[in-house]
Amino acid sequence: MKRRVVFAGDSITHGGPWQYWLQEHYVTNFAFPGHTTSDLHDLLPSIIESLPEILIVMIGTNDFGKYRYSEDTVVSNILEVARKIKDSLGGIPVIWNSLTPRSDEFSQSMIEVNSRIRPQIEEMGFIYLDIYPLLKAKDENKLESSYCEDPDTFGLHLNSRGYEKWFETLGPLIKEKLSNL
Repeated sequence: MKRRVVFAGDSITHGGPWQYWLQEHYVTNFAFPGHTTSDLHDLLPSIIESLPEILIVMIGTNDFGKYRYSEDTVVSNILEVARKIKDSLGGIPVIWNSLTPRSDEFSQSMIEVNSRIRPQIEEMGFIYLDIYPLLKAKDENKLESSYCEDPDTFGLHLNSRGYEKWFETLGPLIKEKLSNL
């Protein structure tokens, strides 16, 4: 049975070949390059109107890069968006992905934000998918270079290998949650 699978987030989520991998479903991607938590907040009415049966979210890295917000502010922004999603779409499975590793001055902030949002995201009843360790370089807190599309600039965006690595974990989780509907 075809289900409505909705993605939301920034350029990292935007770049994934989700429709290709999830051809048996209706896939809508509300992720856009440069989007921040406030952009996602503004998109919530459209996301709700799309009637998702499962929602996959990753947001927050651009709050650092674009606005240079503090970790406290990014955590607060992420949790505010999560609460709005919970209030609006509380009955559907939500897979909330951790922030990915970065190869710039914000790399340590990703770890801090992930550790602070996880307990609250899980308390809301969302599935928290910690993809940080999947994509992290073996000996450094940065994106594994073989998964990185832009190692000489941001060190943030995934290449096809990075997306495949993410989907190795995300794909079965989506399938499991949809089979329970």
